Amino acid sequence: MTQTVGKVYAEALFLLAKEEHKEEQVWKELNEVADVMADNPQFITLLGVPTLSAPERVAILRRVIGDGEGITENFLCLLVEKRRFGKIADIRTAFNQMYFDEHGIEEVAVTSAVALDDAQRRALTETMRKKLGKEIRLIESVDPKLLGGMVVQYGDTCMDNSLRTRLQQFRQQS
Repeated sequence: MTQTVGKVYAEALFLLAKEEHKEEQVWKELNEVADVMADNPQFITLLGVPTLSAPERVAILRRVIGDGEGITENFLCLLVEKRRFGKIADIRTAFNQMYFDEHGIEEVAVTSAVALDDAQRRALTETMRKKLGKEIRLIESVDPKLLGGMVVQYGDTCMDNSLRTRLQQFRQQS
C-alpha cells in the first residue's frame, strides 16, 4: 500500500513527538502553523520559489515562526529544505488522525441552523461520548439553510436531523 507524502512526514513527526513526550505541544504548534498557512497560501508559494536556495527559504520561514529549536520548528525547516512545505495541510490531517487515535479522541462535525448554546453543546458532546466511547472534539459550523435541527458527522457516519432534510423527505412521500 502506498502512503501519501503527507502521511509519511506526519508519521515521522508523530513518532519523534511521542518519543520526546511532546505530542500535545507539537499537535498544537502544527495546527497553528497550518491554520496560518491556510489563510496565507501566498507564503507557501513564496517558500517554493525555485530561485531561492534552501538556506534562503529556511531563513524566510524562521523570520515568520521564530528561531526556536523545538521539534515543530526543526520539522518545518526540514519541509522547506525538502520542498515539501506545500504538503502542510496533508501532514496536519494525517498527524491529527494519529494524535486522536492515540488519545482516544473522535472529531465530530456538527452543522446547525443557528449556533449551539452551551447546554446543547454539552448534551451533544455527552451523547456522542457515550455512543462512541471516546472523548469528543466538536467542530461546529452554522448553515442557516438547514432551517432547524442539525447534521452530525463523524468517521463515515452522517446523521442528518435537519428540518430541511425532513421537509424534503415529506415532499417525496407526498
